[in-house]
Amino acid sequence: MSITLRGEHFKKEFNYMIFKDGDYYKILNGDSLAIDYKDKDASQVVAKAISFLTPDRTWKEIIKLKGNFVLTSPINLDSYMILDLSGAKLTLADGVNDSMIKAEGKSHFEIIGGHLHGNRGNQTAGCGVEITNSEFFLVKDVYVTDTYNHGVLAQDGSKRGVIDGCFAENVGGSGVCLSGVNGATYHVTISNCKVKTSSYNGIFLYFNVLQSSVIGCSVMNVTFGWGIEFENSSYCQAIGNDIRDCTGIGMKIMGSSALKNAFIGNNIFNVGRHGITVNGHQNVILGNVVERASSTEDGRYDGICLAGADGGNGASSGSANHNIISNNIIIAPDFYYGLRHGIREYSGNNNIIAYNTIIPNQIRHEIILWVGSNTKVHHNIGFVTENCGEAVISAGSTYVDVSHGLDVVPDPNKIRVTPLDDLGGRSFWISDVDASKFRINISSSDTVDHVFGWSYNN
Repeated sequence: MSITLRGEHFKKEFNYMIFKDGDYYKILNGDSLAIDYKDKDASQVVAKAISFLTPDRTWKEIIKLKGNFVLTSPINLDSYMILDLSGAKLTLADGVNDSMIKAEGKSHFEIIGGHLHGNRGNQTAGCGVEITNSEFFLVKDVYVTDTYNHGVLAQDGSKRGVIDGCFAENVGGSGVCLSGVNGATYHVTISNCKVKTSSYNGIFLYFNVLQSSVIGCSVMNVTFGWGIEFENSSYCQAIGNDIRDCTGIGMKIMGSSALKNAFIGNNIFNVGRHGITVNGHQNVILGNVVERASSTEDGRYDGICLAGADGGNGASSGSANHNIISNNIIIAPDFYYGLRHGIREYSGNNNIIAYNTIIPNQIRHEIILWVGSNTKVHHNIGFVTENCGEAVISAGSTYVDVSHGLDVVPDPNKIRVTPLDDLGGRSFWISDVDASKFRINISSSDTVDHVFGWSYNN
């Protein structure tokens, strides 16, 4: 029997491994197994190992850290490298006031595993991982705690990256943030990440972020800001995320350039303000579940609102047009604080609010309320805007009052009435339309009953 050996059978675990031995951090060469360098400053040793990587390579080489490291300056990544931290904890020294791991203008790099402790109380700046104007990157399974600012930040022209399986806890900014202030950030996927106890938004897409996704993430205990926010970002999606036990808004789209985003299949549970807020245009809010919103004050906030104020009880300065709010479930339990409205459009027009399910046990005002003359509200379970039936004007009478069963005051022009038998030349019309009924009239009484079919479609 013969065995064929391929190149992957000889794949090395690392090109260089850094470990601490006594007072020194040492670089172990993965080929020769010799110690190529040592120093008492961990940051200097990591920088030296990166400088040892093959110049002008077009393949990835691996630097592995093992043990506990105190960083006196950031680790600056190179292109075509893997930083393996799966067996390491990195702590930022007092007063560094910078991010722990940085990449600027680089490509094809990975950060894998590890615990980054930002020593937040002794810094005035800095993230766990800061990526700027870089592409083709992966940040995977990194645990970031106690950073002064964001846990993981990709910004200013960064593109074609993945942030997967990371856990940000007790960070001073957002757990994960994408930002395009100084150049569009696009095609970045945030997936399977967990954020717990962040100080400003759990996951934040901020300004000029395009075609990026937040998928399958968990956000909880955000103490200021919102669970997930897309601000002035376009063509982005948040799909299948779980947001719970946060003091602010569960999920929010906002800004004049917040266009054509989608929140699909997310679960929002026990949030202090609105469940979902949309202050933008041409967005889709589809198949989400909102339960126990408005937990900070009874009857102040909505399950889903369009152009609602962050502080509740009114409209924001923004607007919302041509959005689709569909197939969502909004629950206001009997034993919990009530919602102001299930769904509320405060300003805007041409929105579609359809096929939502609203369980209105504790809704203090209208279940659904809108202001746009061309906004369409149809087929929402728990809120009737369509109904039909038959009504009989009895012999000897000239009218019948019809209980329409609608949750809106019907527009008389949208009530359709059709005689189902011969009126003998008599004319008919409707009148006296109010919140509970309308009247069908005929021009003169008859000796027989007359049956009318009626329908209303908002």
